[in-house]
Amino acid sequence: MNESDNRFASSEFKQVEGRGKMTPREFIFRYLYVLPWIAVSAFIFLTMAYLKVRYTTTIFEVRSSLLIKSDQDNGMAGKDQKFQELFMAGDNVNLSNEMEILRSRPVLSRVAKDLQLQMLCYGKGKVRSSLIYPDRPFRIEFLKRADSSLDFSSKIVVLNQSQFLLNEEKTPRKFDDTIVANGNSFSIKSEPGLNLLPMAHQEFVVLWLSMSSAVEGLIGSLRVGQLNEQSTILSLSFDSESKALGTDVLNSLMAVYDTLIVEDKNRMSTNTLRFINDRLYELNDTLKGVQGVLRNFMVENQAFDIDGQSRAYMDKVSESDKARIAQEVQLNILNWLLDYVGDKKNVYEMVPTNLGIEEPALAQLIIEYNRLQLERFNNLRTTSESNQLIQSMNNSLDKLRREMYQALLNVRQGYTISLSHLDKANQDLQAHITSLPGKSMQLLNIERQQKILEDLYSLLLQKKVETSISSASAISNSRVIEPALAGSSPVSPDKKKMYTFFLFIGALIPVAITALSQILRDKVMSRADIEKNTNTPILGDVGHSVGQESLVVTSTSRKLISEQFRIIRSNLQYFTKGVTNPTIMVTSSFSGEGKSFISTNIGAVMALTGKKTVIMEFDIRKPKIVSGLDLKRKSGISNYIIGKARFEDLVVKVEGVDGLYVIPCGPIPPNPSELLLDPKLDELMKEVKKNFEVVIMDTAPVGLVSDAISLGRYADCSLYIVRQGHTFKRQIGLIEDLYVSKKLPGLCIILNDFKGEGGYYGGYYGGGYGYYGGYGYSAKSGYFEGEQKKRSKSALSLFSKWLKK
Repeated sequence: MNESDNRFASSEFKQVEGRGKMTPREFIFRYLYVLPWIAVSAFIFLTMAYLKVRYTTTIFEVRSSLLIKSDQDNGMAGKDQKFQELFMAGDNVNLSNEMEILRSRPVLSRVAKDLQLQMLCYGKGKVRSSLIYPDRPFRIEFLKRADSSLDFSSKIVVLNQSQFLLNEEKTPRKFDDTIVANGNSFSIKSEPGLNLLPMAHQEFVVLWLSMSSAVEGLIGSLRVGQLNEQSTILSLSFDSESKALGTDVLNSLMAVYDTLIVEDKNRMSTNTLRFINDRLYELNDTLKGVQGVLRNFMVENQAFDIDGQSRAYMDKVSESDKARIAQEVQLNILNWLLDYVGDKKNVYEMVPTNLGIEEPALAQLIIEYNRLQLERFNNLRTTSESNQLIQSMNNSLDKLRREMYQALLNVRQGYTISLSHLDKANQDLQAHITSLPGKSMQLLNIERQQKILEDLYSLLLQKKVETSISSASAISNSRVIEPALAGSSPVSPDKKKMYTFFLFIGALIPVAITALSQILRDKVMSRADIEKNTNTPILGDVGHSVGQESLVVTSTSRKLISEQFRIIRSNLQYFTKGVTNPTIMVTSSFSGEGKSFISTNIGAVMALTGKKTVIMEFDIRKPKIVSGLDLKRKSGISNYIIGKARFEDLVVKVEGVDGLYVIPCGPIPPNPSELLLDPKLDELMKEVKKNFEVVIMDTAPVGLVSDAISLGRYADCSLYIVRQGHTFKRQIGLIEDLYVSKKLPGLCIILNDFKGEGGYYGGYYGGGYGYYGGYGYSAKSGYFEGEQKKRSKSALSLFSKWLKK
């Protein structure tokens, strides 16, 4: 067969072969066999989803919202703004701090105590337990605890109105009796007036939780978040299997939070009132002393009326005295503030402000100092003094205290200088009134001192009244926008998500297993595996032979596999075009791929056309043709080459097929490869082609030895056998190399042992029946004789078969 004919045959055959390429529709039908497994898996997982939904504890979400207001929002403006400054409550609300306070352990501990959440009761069912709230049928009262930090639980089975079984005990106990166990002394009490008879033989579990465990349970279910970045509304939610419990927890939490805010404000007011009362007590004694001096002076010196001759000077002195009085008042306040700040017992107390000192820098320091004091106090609710944050705040407070103390000293120095200037002005005026009676001057000095003390006393009284009013009218900065309300549908388990997820997993597992088996398999399982890795044309498919005989093609056979060989015979016309007496070489990658089986039946199907056909057993190392046909061995090829046999002695007639003969390999020589290079082989091949119309050469596997390459010079066409589920995919690369390099003439592939049982696609291509293998019918179409084959229908065999697809 010349090269142009070979190219023509390849092109012509590939054009026909292209009809077998898998279309999208065929791809879908190729994997239809997975659908039953998907359906079964989906049903199993949907059943699992139903059981999980049925027996999972139902969780409801309870929601509420809380508005956090500043003091300005509470109407504290104008004069009331001074109260806000005194208490050091900033106008801007830090919602992050408020959210942490709501989630803090001290706050939640108060909620747990108010709702008695350390005591829980569950009713046990066949699968799961349910929380009984708020009407607990039982409670535990401890007389002695071995360790209060550990949780405690007891199982109770009600027998009647007065008796029960405890844990695994068989002896009944009575309610209210003292029980001693594991160092604990306690009694189990039933709720008064509760009828226990309907609960007979029911099992309950009573839990006593430590405060830490109770708070942990609240923290795990509580969520606090800001509604949006612009608002000061907090959204609170709590997940619980009991709607009543969730509602009570959120309502109690908001009430406790309101109480804490009022307590903070009252604490600041109490601190300010204490400072003012201390100053008033000291000032009252000083004022009484000045008043006594004034009274004694007037009695002793009869100075009840002052002559009007000094009025003109006194008016000027009066103006100067007013300024001096105001300066001395501020100076006294500064001295008191210096004493207060310098006192070590006031280290962590807030400094009163708005006492008449109009110094912006000093006021700013006091505001910052008080803000840190309040922040430190709030942080101490959720942490200890050894915390690094508290230590850092202590250092900041110490630094601010020193700066504030120095600022007070600087302000006092300025006031002292101003007072000196006023004194100098008064000295100038005194020079003009030196002629006035000394008694009158002394009286004015005493009255001036009295005026200063009275003004300071009145100022402190005013601040005391303002602070008392503020303390009495203190209200919370929060307001409940929406009380706690439980949703009508549970948030867990989410039936829609649960069923969707399990359905997805149920459908995914068979697909994943199928895809994984496709990825991991390293052997040829379909025509597509061949077509992906080589351009070598596929001559046809040969199905699985259930019998043990090697020869399946006879003149009377109508089996599917016989028709497949007839299709291959028809397809061979494209590769042997122009060759009257073709020589066909059959090889494979390695042993066990059905090379001898194909050679035998290709020879038989050629002989059925009336052509005298011979099969040459060139697989000298491992011959199977003669033994497969149950023929007697005689002299063979190796005998002829070494000159110990004639050509007439080699040919063996195959009984049952007219025109079919076999030339055995003969004894196995020690050097098969060198034997095939002997010139005597050329003589043998001339004799064979002279006496036979079709020559079939069954050669050794080309993937193992080079015999087929050596014999290729005698062949017009080469059939490369690929066995489904046996030939490795990497061997297809060898076929491609041989095809591209043209080391074997007219190379084409036969897919052997093809079992097209998986899905529509397998049936479509598996039979391979029809002209050129592109279209046809399966073995069940009625066109072929049926093959008897016992098949196991067990679930295990079906599953194994599915994995192999």
